[in-house]
Amino acid sequence: MGKVDTNLRNPELLPTKDKDRDISIGDFTMLWAGMTINMGAFTMGAQLYPDLSPVAILLAILVAYLMVTSILILTGDIGLVYGLPFTVYIRKCFGYKGANIPAIFRLIPACFWFGFQTWIGAVALDMVMNMWIGYSNITLLILLFGALQIVNAVFGMKAMAKFDWIAIPSLVILISAVTFWLLKINDATIVDVFAAPSTGTGSFWFAVMGIAGIWITMGINSPDLNRKLKRSVDHSSDNFFIRNRKPIVAQLAGLVIIGAGTLLVGMIGGILTGTWDPVEIIANSITTPVILLLSLLTILFAQWSTNTAANLMPAAYVIVNAFPKLNFAKGVMAAGVIGLLMMPWVFADNLLWFTVITSGLLGPIAGIMITDYHLLRKRKLDIEEFYTIDGQKSFNTKGFIAYGVSFVLSVLFMDYAFFVGFAVSVLLYYVLMKNEVAPKQVSDLDKQIEKMYKEIS
Repeated sequence: MGKVDTNLRNPELLPTKDKDRDISIGDFTMLWAGMTINMGAFTMGAQLYPDLSPVAILLAILVAYLMVTSILILTGDIGLVYGLPFTVYIRKCFGYKGANIPAIFRLIPACFWFGFQTWIGAVALDMVMNMWIGYSNITLLILLFGALQIVNAVFGMKAMAKFDWIAIPSLVILISAVTFWLLKINDATIVDVFAAPSTGTGSFWFAVMGIAGIWITMGINSPDLNRKLKRSVDHSSDNFFIRNRKPIVAQLAGLVIIGAGTLLVGMIGGILTGTWDPVEIIANSITTPVILLLSLLTILFAQWSTNTAANLMPAAYVIVNAFPKLNFAKGVMAAGVIGLLMMPWVFADNLLWFTVITSGLLGPIAGIMITDYHLLRKRKLDIEEFYTIDGQKSFNTKGFIAYGVSFVLSVLFMDYAFFVGFAVSVLLYYVLMKNEVAPKQVSDLDKQIEKMYKEIS
């Protein structure tokens, strides 16, 4: 065993034991569906029109989501097989101290989206309160709604999944009803929507980057979710697709199908009403009190179902890694406070640019992780090395060179930011690190994990 640094062995970040993998395939699908039904995606779908035609928007959605799903599966194998979270794995890519820097770049969009989604939910809740008792206080409701989500996230992924089992079926029904209502009151059909004229001034690939930017954040956090997924009988199969069949099915259903549907609903709302704000669309389009109330509650629960797993959980792991004396609950609380203090609603008119910049920042991290794990280490790890300082660099200069060059080039070619950053990071990291990394794996992974837990108890 190498020299132990207790700062690297926070119990929250140790590899997941078999008995702690308690998320079923149904729970996993609901978690992904819950993350993708959100007003950020709705807003993005609305903001893409009229620069792109509805058909071009649909194609951009499918390209972006299939691309992100591929990354999710590739990075998620780290958590599925070894139970390692994102913040631990990148210690090998950037050094055990240097890993905090790309982790911070992941923290920023997580906190941003938590604050933004909370604001939209609070605005919807404010309208509900106005309808019921004639009281309005958005600031107070932001704080209360934020606190409610934080409490839910503190109890972990299982609690998030239980909420989603209630929220998602209700949300699918309600969103479908709202879409039907919008079409009805505007005397339009889906065919009419897709025939809507566009200016044609938008960039297709810029749109793909914007859509992908929403979920490239989870592309690098996929190990955090997969490490909690219940093992199947073929979990140790050498066939990558067989052992990843559960995540593949869950993400195709929860991300590609549900996520694409949410963006398309946003596009429909934007085309029919001329605005991207979901609360404004509903308030101006629906006059029946009961339907209006249900629509606003739909917005509220959509934000909740997204924020816990997609934003608070990843941010909490980043904070716990940087401050090892904190536990997961305190990390969640800190992430929530940061997200609200950022006041991201101030930037609501520029979400597309924010997500494109996010894809430029995080795409190279995904490329480096995938290269390190699949191409250099050949998916063979000695997990103990991730928790000791012997044989590890505190800062991996070559990893940062690959990252820095990739990000700069992605900025220079903004319309293709993700593609450029991802491709350059894969190539450059491989060339720089191919003589420094070798596959290494112990014979009994579960015994090694149990040994690590005994050493900290």
